[in-house]
Amino acid sequence: MYRATRGEEHHVVERAATRLRFSRDTGTRAPYGGNAMPYARFLRSATCQAHMREIVGEPLLHALLAAARKRAGQPD
Repeated sequence: MYRATRGEEHHVVERAATRLRFSRDTGTRAPYGGNAMPYARFLRSATCQAHMREIVGEPLLHALLAAARKRAGQPD
């Protein structure tokens, strides 16, 4: 599980068996948001990777990519 805070938003990324789970909590009455994405799709999506880079930073993005490659059965 990876955690990051950007402004007033708290982000969590969890590694599940077949997908990454993303969630966001703003600390307000707004609904708690979340989404899940298969590892292979995360590896193909430059848009999602760029968004995660903004939120969690470059080092953590590399850790997520390495975990996704491992879970998807792709070489490093």
